[in-house]
Amino acid sequence: MIATKDYASDKDFVRRFRDGAIAIARRKRDECAALLATLPPPSFPMGPRLSSGGHFTGFFLWDTVFCAMWARHVQEDAPDLPLLPPLDNLYALAQPDGFIAKEYTARGGLAFLCDHPIAFAPPILSWAELVMRRENRAPAARLGRVFPILHRHHRACRARFRRPDGLYVGDPWGCGMDDIPRYPRGITEAEAAAMPGGIRLTIDCLGEECRNKWSWMHEHSDHLSWNRQAGWIDMSCQMAFDAYNLAEIADILGLADEVAALRKEHAELSEAINALCWDEATGFYHDFGPSGIMIRKSAAAFWAIISRVATGERLERMVSVIRDERCFNRPIPFPALSADDPDYEPETAYWRGAVWPSTNYALLRGLVECGYKDFAEDAARRYYNANAELFEKTGTIWENISPEQCDHVKERSGPDFCGWGAIAPLALPAEFGW
Repeated sequence: MIATKDYASDKDFVRRFRDGAIAIARRKRDECAALLATLPPPSFPMGPRLSSGGHFTGFFLWDTVFCAMWARHVQEDAPDLPLLPPLDNLYALAQPDGFIAKEYTARGGLAFLCDHPIAFAPPILSWAELVMRRENRAPAARLGRVFPILHRHHRACRARFRRPDGLYVGDPWGCGMDDIPRYPRGITEAEAAAMPGGIRLTIDCLGEECRNKWSWMHEHSDHLSWNRQAGWIDMSCQMAFDAYNLAEIADILGLADEVAALRKEHAELSEAINALCWDEATGFYHDFGPSGIMIRKSAAAFWAIISRVATGERLERMVSVIRDERCFNRPIPFPALSADDPDYEPETAYWRGAVWPSTNYALLRGLVECGYKDFAEDAARRYYNANAELFEKTGTIWENISPEQCDHVKERSGPDFCGWGAIAPLALPAEFGW
């Protein structure tokens, strides 16, 4: 079931949905602050931050970026919702080599130790900073201050997680798409975990404040050592995207040597991804495993568009797959796992079929920037309307939604997710002119 009306064309509703999202964001911010006040103080003066959503009091790198993507659009109406301080909190927590981890506890402790790929989050902080500067949401001097931090983080990711073939490793939880199967088709999770080459996740990989999570983590995943055996299409494209954005920032700052080096890195990584991860038969990008390409169409490949890894005919073919109703162009676009995958579970799984704000936003922005604005706007409107329908029925914003219906909430989706769930009510109307 699709939405019963075109909510995006109703200006009064768009404002009401916007106001409702801002109210939820404020409530979650205040609930998080109240809980933090009951804990011992952090080790450094932590600035204000937005809640990731749900029940989380810790904070995540890529959640923080996507929160900034919607928060920039409400600063006039809601200047009390922090925009830049949440990013600065992450910069203050960088490791000695510059690495910024995927997740931190409420007090700023590491959720996972940094040598395991589970700590390797999508490296997209440079994207947020570039967008903020281009839209005058940040002072001009800020780029000069943060560029060295961002560049050191990029180099630390490269030193820790790059493979000899030029691709990057990942982790099912580190990449953020928890339960999408990334191992070769035809083997079980347990068999994948037993394959040589990976770094096994053990309790010793968790930060001290998070070791009480170990039993739950071990119970809920058999893929605790599937990481270095493959070149991950999302992490590889995201590192290319980071190099692309850093080059743009360096160009603004007049750093000619850095511009040249970063653009060269982007070109070389794009070449490696296109050589190893592109499949002619499917017209899509995939992970590169121990025995070659592992055919599994997922949102991991969406990053090939916004990163400018996919160009020319390959970009056209990839967009054709995304347009295909049998794959990603479901009634509510775009599921994180293609609908023609045997593991597609749109109503009961977490990432294996759900529609997520983060990957949808990255894809929509990529489509717009690469010349597919009409398709992007149609998809964005359908996605917005589905979220609007659920807001009308439930009074809140959801962590993820079904690609097949919006007459009820799917299983495994958290409420009050504002959080990146606010992308639909706050970012899309602003960016598509509704």
